[in-house]
Amino acid sequence: MHVCAYMLKTVNSKAKVKKATKHLPPKAMEKVFAHVAEYFNVLSEPSRLRIMYTICSGEKSVSEVVKLCGSSQANVSRHLAALHKAGILLRRKEETTVYYSIADNATVEMCQTVCAKIAENLH
Repeated sequence: MHVCAYMLKTVNSKAKVKKATKHLPPKAMEKVFAHVAEYFNVLSEPSRLRIMYTICSGEKSVSEVVKLCGSSQANVSRHLAALHKAGILLRRKEETTVYYSIADNATVEMCQTVCAKIAENLH
């Protein structure tokens, strides 16, 4: 990402946060912080990040995710349910097959940015 585009995105993000939280009293802000911590807790599991990475390229069935991630069906299903509950993934059922897709592009962008930064530091 170009530096100017990054700075503009950062300024827009700060403005968005300021607007959303401007009139919240400290007690309400504590609730916001608790929910943000819960949200990041969902993302703190490497298997969930692997699943999101797999689904970023497009909608996948549970069996496709299992195959691409190399985990058991039970493990993948548990993580998919957590990501769906957090609002990160959408779920749809077609007959007996369940498909997942990205619901929250902002979370995906954030994860991609962090992954890119970490990957750059590995070189």
